[in-house]
Amino acid sequence: MEAGPIFIRRADHGARILVVDDDALTRRSLRAMLERAYYQVETAEGGVDALGLLSSYKPDLILLDIQMPDMDGLEVCRRIRELPNGDLLPIIFLTGDERQDIHSLAFQVKGDDFLRKPVLSAELVVRIRSLMRLKRLQAEIQAERDNLLDLQKQREQLFEFIVHDLKNPLSAIQAGLQLLDEREDGGTASRTQLRRLRDTSQYMGRMIQNILDIGRAEQVGLELRKTRIPLRQWIPCLLKEVESLAQSRGHDLVWECPSDLEVEADQEFLRRLLLNLLDNALKYSPRGCCTRLEAQRTEGGVRLEVRDQGRGIPEHMREQIFQKFVRLEEGQPGTRSSSGLGLAFCQLVAEAHQGRIWVEENPPQGSVFMLELPAS
Repeated sequence: MEAGPIFIRRADHGARILVVDDDALTRRSLRAMLERAYYQVETAEGGVDALGLLSSYKPDLILLDIQMPDMDGLEVCRRIRELPNGDLLPIIFLTGDERQDIHSLAFQVKGDDFLRKPVLSAELVVRIRSLMRLKRLQAEIQAERDNLLDLQKQREQLFEFIVHDLKNPLSAIQAGLQLLDEREDGGTASRTQLRRLRDTSQYMGRMIQNILDIGRAEQVGLELRKTRIPLRQWIPCLLKEVESLAQSRGHDLVWECPSDLEVEADQEFLRRLLLNLLDNALKYSPRGCCTRLEAQRTEGGVRLEVRDQGRGIPEHMREQIFQKFVRLEEGQPGTRSSSGLGLAFCQLVAEAHQGRIWVEENPPQGSVFMLELPAS
């Protein structure tokens, strides 16, 4: 005994289709075609009725006539696309309009497909199946993308919570080291070790804050609190913060600034930006080098430069190093591990001030990081 044909239910069986046409005979004809193909069908005799049905009927696809008296199909499509998620609803135009440009007009209002009347049943069903399959795949991709973005957001939030929680114990360590340094009665070696630990904890603190600020900036941007900063009085205080690191590395710290030069900037962000650059200059340069901080006027504002005598930045890396998690190749002399976030933070701060930061050679050896900030 031969088996009968196997009936396979298509994914679009039972899909809801809204037919919009001002001609009653066309509506009946289309309903019959579609119901034979196992679709659910609702009809509307004009654009206003169709728009009113959308919220209650929730069609999976619309067949839309173009020439209608109250509101033509082009306007109906335009209004549907303006609705929430209206851009995801498949729309096939059906028309007897013979204008040469009607096809292009239909796609200008973001119609998905176009058929001329009279419509053949087989062709109509094939177009519907293809379009609904395409829209289903698009919806699946969108859902997968939304899931990935949600997971990424959750991961970033968890990471931010962990990093934020690290601040409290680190602050306690810094306070304890400061107290020990002030009370230490031991020898030079002991005091040197304490200062080294204190410098390391301060560096860790800046790294943690960089991570938090980068995450916040990517979500809502950096909030600046600008003040006028007299650079000649401010720079020595800044250099004081890296003085013990420079001494431990045998570096000379040199600076130069015109007596009356000022800049309008967020003092805390500018401080941390320059400390990042100075830390890098001191850590990635051989012992006994000179690290130089210069401030000067430019035609458009102020330029701050940090010059080191390290091995330099390869030309092909000079733009990449300002991206997150990009680090120079390790395993070379003078290279040390880093988070790859310090320079990314510097660029965020520069951009938040409508300025720019970049790196060039510092002949005969080393790099010069340049920060330009506009005049107020």
